[in-house]
Amino acid sequence: MMRIITRGDMDGLASSVLLTTVEKVGEIAFVHPKDAQDGRISATPDDILVNLPYVQGCGMWFDHHISEDEKAEKVKGFKGAYKVAPSAARVIHDYYQSPLFEPYKKMMDAIDRFDSGNLTMEDVTNPQDWILLAYTIDPRTGLGPEFQKYFRWLVEYVKEIPLDKVLEHREVKKRIDKVKSEQDEFKKLLQQHCRLDGNVVITDLRALTQVPTGNRFLVYTLFPQANVEARIFWGKGKQVVIIACGHSIFNRTCKVNLGKLLAEYGGGGHAGAGTCQIPVEKADKTIPELIKRLQG
Repeated sequence: MMRIITRGDMDGLASSVLLTTVEKVGEIAFVHPKDAQDGRISATPDDILVNLPYVQGCGMWFDHHISEDEKAEKVKGFKGAYKVAPSAARVIHDYYQSPLFEPYKKMMDAIDRFDSGNLTMEDVTNPQDWILLAYTIDPRTGLGPEFQKYFRWLVEYVKEIPLDKVLEHREVKKRIDKVKSEQDEFKKLLQQHCRLDGNVVITDLRALTQVPTGNRFLVYTLFPQANVEARIFWGKGKQVVIIACGHSIFNRTCKVNLGKLLAEYGGGGHAGAGTCQIPVEKADKTIPELIKRLQG
């Protein structure tokens, strides 16, 4: 039996749905991308590494982050596939080209759009169907510590039950209701903690002890003149400062490759989105430097 090692988001979910359809999978485990990047996790030939940096010794690897481009060149010959694509699920879908994936066409369209930020204003302000489900599993939405159990359950549930019934299930609905009920509060929070610096909207959440549930794309509706966001918040135990950057999904004029830029700071990601972790003692110097580069 294989083990999937992935990150707990909608791309990880869609990837797990596909992989459990064509491979014998006995377990799904979660790791932080930074731990994989820094060599803090190990992998065996029974592990399928998904949507994460490559780890030596894994049985298969599927990824789509542009920051892994150079590494993919060095580890040629691995089983699986790497390519820059809208989602890791798309890489898996194209690798197997299985007729068993036929029922997941709508899921694949939604995950490609969601993971690449190719969304409409309606997708942000009034999401529906797979996009709505994606918000309930987005770790940046902040839905609490039960997400791993919820994730594993969803992998099997969406394969057996029509999506409209999935969205009505009490476990899904309570998360949908939470996202919607806290939307106004999250909007007020953004208005209080965001500031515009040229083309960059800076969202500094370090003063908060708890962040309410909120749609991570909402900030772009509030600052239409910005073409990129830098969101700053504490890592676990305030041991590091995390900087998450993303191109605006409405004002698509930012030319900075965020994945490659943040790789210079020990992080990585896509051309349009990425994160890095900064030592606390270096944050005051690094943050202004990074903002200036986002303005380039």
